[in-house]
Amino acid sequence: MAGGERVSYRFMLGLFLLFLAAVALILVIGSVGILVAIVHPRRKTFALALALECPTDPAELELTGQEVTFNLPGNHTSPGWIIEGQNPQGPTVLILHGHRDSRYGALYRAKDLAPHAAHVVVFDWPAHGDCTARWMTFGQREPGDVAAVLDGLPPELTERPVVLFGYSLGGQIAIKTAVVHPRFAGVIADSPYRFWASPIKQRGWAMGYPVRPFLPLVALYFSMTGSLREFDRARWAARIEVPLLVLHGTADAICPHEEGRQIAEAAPHGVFVSIPDGRHIHLAGDDPDRYHGALESFFAGLADEPTTAAVAADTLAT
Repeated sequence: MAGGERVSYRFMLGLFLLFLAAVALILVIGSVGILVAIVHPRRKTFALALALECPTDPAELELTGQEVTFNLPGNHTSPGWIIEGQNPQGPTVLILHGHRDSRYGALYRAKDLAPHAAHVVVFDWPAHGDCTARWMTFGQREPGDVAAVLDGLPPELTERPVVLFGYSLGGQIAIKTAVVHPRFAGVIADSPYRFWASPIKQRGWAMGYPVRPFLPLVALYFSMTGSLREFDRARWAARIEVPLLVLHGTADAICPHEEGRQIAEAAPHGVFVSIPDGRHIHLAGDDPDRYHGALESFFAGLADEPTTAAVAADTLAT
């Protein structure tokens, strides 16, 4: 009996260790899968944009644009367009697109912003579109990429105030960029998020994937690379010295509506515009009047503050 008990104990212990190994393997594979999806997403290149019936040239949206290539840190390049706006006295608007999007998707935003701007600029993030950089850092390195794009613009575009417009991922990066590189006259964040894990959780729930068990390992990686250092975008917003407009829909299934409100309320010059039943990054279509009205008020406010504009333009010129 004693020998049989020992065999049974070893068998049960072996099963338990095998179970632990299987759980550990699942956690590692799941965490790596989430991590790769974040820092190396599927690229929206010309072919994919064409397949998705997205515009592949500004002319398709009745916009006039000049194709350019920007030099980014690390000897990388990013293609983009400088698009003519409809307000010669308006600012230059730099669009920061969302995760898994590219300059092609940003063309829709250029269409919305063109009436308020002298020029609108779009480009590809690292690991997106046709940018040569293979990885992105979720907001650690990207503010430097924005500064490089700004430095690569013709002088006549940076002699006037420059406004950052970011949506989703681009919105949270725009908020940090305005603090790290205080060279902008204003910031607009469409559907941003406050905490790094918020869109991952929300997207996982929406798709029926249990992502929560994998987040600790993902967080460990981001902590080791420095990407989670003081990520809270409300804290960054509190340090923005220029006007900040946050637009957010109550039906946003990816980035929590309340986090957008918290970001705007933390900013010294923050304004929060809630779009009832507005979906994630679909606000312009869900409530055009409210969305475009908020943009018009924001840009009119910038025009009414010549001191802020002059200071921003002087900083850019230097």
